[in-house]
Amino acid sequence: MIEEFEYKGIWWLPDKSEEKISGTFKFTPNEGAVLELIGSFKDITGMNKMLKPEIILGISSDGKNITLHKCFETKSNLSFPGLLTSSFYANRAFVGAHFQKTKDIKFKSLSVHYLYLDEWFNVSGFDIQHLFDEKEVVIRYKLPEPTQAAIDDYKIFLDVRATGPTHSIVQKEASIKQRMYIRIEPSGEKSFDEYLSIMYRIQNFLSLGITEPVYPLVIEGITEVNKVMIDDKTYNPPVKVYYRVSDIPMAPKTLLPFDMLFTFKDISDRFEDFLKNWFKKTDLLEPVYNLYFGTLYNPRMYLEHRFLSLVQAIESYHRRTMKNFELSEEEHEKRIMEILNAVPHGHKKWLRNKLAYSNEPNLRRRLKEILEKFADVLDKFIPKKDSFINKVVTTRNYLTHYDEKLKEQSAEGEELYRLTQKLKILLEICLLKELGFTSDNIKSLISRNRRYQHEIPVA
Repeated sequence: MIEEFEYKGIWWLPDKSEEKISGTFKFTPNEGAVLELIGSFKDITGMNKMLKPEIILGISSDGKNITLHKCFETKSNLSFPGLLTSSFYANRAFVGAHFQKTKDIKFKSLSVHYLYLDEWFNVSGFDIQHLFDEKEVVIRYKLPEPTQAAIDDYKIFLDVRATGPTHSIVQKEASIKQRMYIRIEPSGEKSFDEYLSIMYRIQNFLSLGITEPVYPLVIEGITEVNKVMIDDKTYNPPVKVYYRVSDIPMAPKTLLPFDMLFTFKDISDRFEDFLKNWFKKTDLLEPVYNLYFGTLYNPRMYLEHRFLSLVQAIESYHRRTMKNFELSEEEHEKRIMEILNAVPHGHKKWLRNKLAYSNEPNLRRRLKEILEKFADVLDKFIPKKDSFINKVVTTRNYLTHYDEKLKEQSAEGEELYRLTQKLKILLEICLLKELGFTSDNIKSLISRNRRYQHEIPVA
């Protein structure tokens, strides 16, 4: 979806196929899908009303069937003399098929090529031999076998595709290109919205491993709607899917495996188990995921906000995975009643509200328990645990309440950056543990990651 393109063609509404209008469909990743028409789908009496067609169909000048979905009119202009023109924005565009209704937008499978997926997978089908004595270079290529994982009602495949080489009368070069796709295949046809949920979970899984924002770059679906017969055989040409995705880098970073937290090779023998754990714990850890990935996908976030988000994520992680109370419910209620019985009646309601969460551990206690749980992994990065906890708690309290008495003890500038980075690695260690990595695995992954070695000082 990083490509920019435009199609000239004719366009119509599904229930008014006889009324076709010329126009141009343009797509850019940051702007999305825009249709400019020389004409309008409404007559002159309805010019003041802005249309919201669920679907607009079109055929490009080179014969491509196009479906624009969830559209709304952005501009309608009638001038004298002149032409009637109108513009529409589409939330999604499907190039390669016509869907008459929203309920028809279903796919048998969907393949997605994500940013940095090739680097994360890092399995090559190339065998290159330099035979210097014979002045010969031998290049062999064999397509790697797909990797499969079964999750609930879906099968997830890691597919490798290859193109080339081309042949010409005057052969001056030969090129073979390999590209990785993740193919999602349910037991039956699913709507595109259902696929989006799975795509988003996989995207976050990859983002954690790569520790960089990951975006879908190419999306292709197979649908029964797009069925053709050739020589008595049935084919389903792929349908390309486009929608607006902001912030896709036009010049991605150069990443190598040791820049990543974990790669496919680290989990290849248990790929299905790790992916299952990620999906299984999504509901439980969704607030943690949202806070963590919110900091990852928003590089322009203020450092103070990044720090607070990571603290909140760690609190949420502790609340959902570790003991979240000091006393049993009965003992806590007994303690509250003893306290309430000792105060004037007029203050009882106010005090009960104040004591509502008094049985939960505070941030200091939560940090202490998490640090103790991962002590063998964290000793290198957070050797002075009490000092770290004090600084996090004081800084969180200052940034939350802006109590001037805490300002001098709170972190800022470079110190706040280092503190935030340590919170980030602490949270990532928690998530790695939930995925299924052992402490020894995590220690190995962290120690080899060159970005952590540079960004987080030992002291």
